[in-house]
Amino acid sequence: MDMCTEHGTDPTRQLEEALRATRHALIQTIHAISAVAGQRDHYTARHQRLTATLSVAIGRQLGLDANQLEGLYLGALVHDVGKIAIPSELLAKPARLTAEEYALVKTHVQSGCAILDHVSLPWPVHSIIRQHHERLDGSGYPEGLSGGSIILEARIVAVADVFEAITDHRPYRPARGAAYALEEIMQGSDRLFDRAVVDALGKIVQTAGHDAATLWRSIESEVDLTSTAILPAYKPPPNGRR
Repeated sequence: MDMCTEHGTDPTRQLEEALRATRHALIQTIHAISAVAGQRDHYTARHQRLTATLSVAIGRQLGLDANQLEGLYLGALVHDVGKIAIPSELLAKPARLTAEEYALVKTHVQSGCAILDHVSLPWPVHSIIRQHHERLDGSGYPEGLSGGSIILEARIVAVADVFEAITDHRPYRPARGAAYALEEIMQGSDRLFDRAVVDALGKIVQTAGHDAATLWRSIESEVDLTSTAILPAYKPPPNGRR
């Protein structure tokens, strides 16, 4: 038997453990960033959490693998983190925003990208933040991307984002039902939103039912999110040996 392996110092195993530890640290960093944003605005924290959970459910319907699902979840979990730079009175305004106020709120995308700008991640988190308000026909922001230039993960988050927003209370309007939200999104299918993503959402709603509260409970119970979202949490080897 190789003596290095016998004494727990196999270089390959050491590298694997180091990579897992690094990956876990990055995941926990994203969770921490999301939590910090939530301390300032509890609504945004809830919105990001539910959007992330629904995104994973949609991703599973589409057959994404575990790594894609993890990146999807983490990107959705901080997709609105840039709202930390937006005045709280705008986020909680009990009336529709003016054109000038809306233009300011839209800058949360660039602010979110800036927060994670120097963090190198093995998932497309930056692209999800940057592209979740883009639309297939090029009518979105901030870059007016269209079609296939918008990554799949961002197209998923775009649909989950809108669905959650419609089914939850807003200071300027009451919450709408799941059926209403789905119908609104379906009207934009192929023009604003990816049809395959919308169809996946439709299957989820059909299975869980049209009562929004019941639907969200069902989705959260089905999507088992550990501290690392999809993949098992990192656990150091016994006695600290690697």
